[in-house]
Amino acid sequence: MPAEDIRYHHLMAGANRAGYLLVGGQSSRMGRDKALLPIEGGQTFLEHISSEIQKSAGSVKLIGDYKKYSLPGYRDVMPGNGPLGGVFTALHYTPAKWNLIVACDMPFVTAELFESLFAAAEAGDFDCIAAGHDGQIEPLCAVYHNRCAEAALSAIERKSLKMHDFVSGLKTFVQHIEKLPALANINTPADLAAANGSAKRSDTSHYIEFRNVYKTFDQPVLVDVSFHVDPGETLAIIGRSGVGKSVTLGHIMGFIKPTRGRVFVSYLDITDMEEAELRKIRKKVTMVFQSGALFDSLTVGENILFSLELRDDYNEQNKEDVVDGLLQMVDLAEYKDHYPSDLSTGYKRAVAIARALAAQPECILYDEPTTMVDPIMSDHIGNLMLRLKNQLRLTSVVVTHDLDLMYKVADRVVFLSEGRSIFFGPLADLEKSTDPNIQEFLAMDRV
Repeated sequence: MPAEDIRYHHLMAGANRAGYLLVGGQSSRMGRDKALLPIEGGQTFLEHISSEIQKSAGSVKLIGDYKKYSLPGYRDVMPGNGPLGGVFTALHYTPAKWNLIVACDMPFVTAELFESLFAAAEAGDFDCIAAGHDGQIEPLCAVYHNRCAEAALSAIERKSLKMHDFVSGLKTFVQHIEKLPALANINTPADLAAANGSAKRSDTSHYIEFRNVYKTFDQPVLVDVSFHVDPGETLAIIGRSGVGKSVTLGHIMGFIKPTRGRVFVSYLDITDMEEAELRKIRKKVTMVFQSGALFDSLTVGENILFSLELRDDYNEQNKEDVVDGLLQMVDLAEYKDHYPSDLSTGYKRAVAIARALAAQPECILYDEPTTMVDPIMSDHIGNLMLRLKNQLRLTSVVVTHDLDLMYKVADRVVFLSEGRSIFFGPLADLEKSTDPNIQEFLAMDRV
């Protein structure tokens, strides 16, 4: 097909989402077609991945020798150009704006992961939302805007075929995943055995969990506290001042160790972790402090850019694009060149949230995000947190006295009283509690 015909074939139309699975035939190192390899439960890679794509994208087509598998698809219109040729083929034929493109060698991907990629794509202004883990990006588990067809064709014409080089030239956002096995690339029998083993290992089924946590300084601060947070949920921690709410956040970040009990974060027991291991956890879990903790000598844009400086998978233009996209997400694009001293307390917190998002965490902790801000700004911050919850599916924990905020964003609630968790459960059950401390706390808010 002539390049001119290919270049203008693609038009944006139809459904908003589509899904594509790249299949490549015989693997010399595996000794057979990877798409037909079995995984636990008896499914093949092809059956599992295509099913998960279908759940999230609403459709799935194979790119490659699709007739071999008795599923609908397209032959590569740019054969001999590796995975990039397959990506171009999907974007060439797609009727959708957002297109999930997945390689057939990642048998532990899930519809939940794909949904998070689509949600991030639909929430921002990026060309590509790629899954990533610990600073590594996977361009063949990614959602691409259909406008990327032009860039893919240009790269093929230049014979620049490496996928990482391709996505580095796009306006790309990396959506960090919660468990490494999801992105395990299977290239050898040993890879498959190792990935199956790591997929089974988990210290807890919850993203965050406190198990019978006690913390004593000069006196007890937390007493037998247990609760959990599942991925994508928002937990609100409420109660009067001095009952251990901020101390709880300190335990999640690993800044404070429990006297007794166990603390799990990102599915791992962090109770006895050394600082080097905790730093890896803090790449996944970030905290928005009351003060915002912004650098006064840097502009708003530079404060957000600071979180990106150590990323070697972004060039300078990518970093600027991410800053602009995040400022747009928090409705502060016009303040990019202002300094923190020019901003209200509420705006500083919104910038702090954007800076936290620049690190592309799995989880955000908020410490009294609406304290000392006016009602309008409080409502704005609450709406922003709700948007991040719904669109990016971030796991969140918020310490707050603001019950309006709690009702807006929380899925579950922990009520602390004198260091004890006297209520943990769904938000809808909180008002049903007969505990007088809880009823008095809720009644004071109604007054």
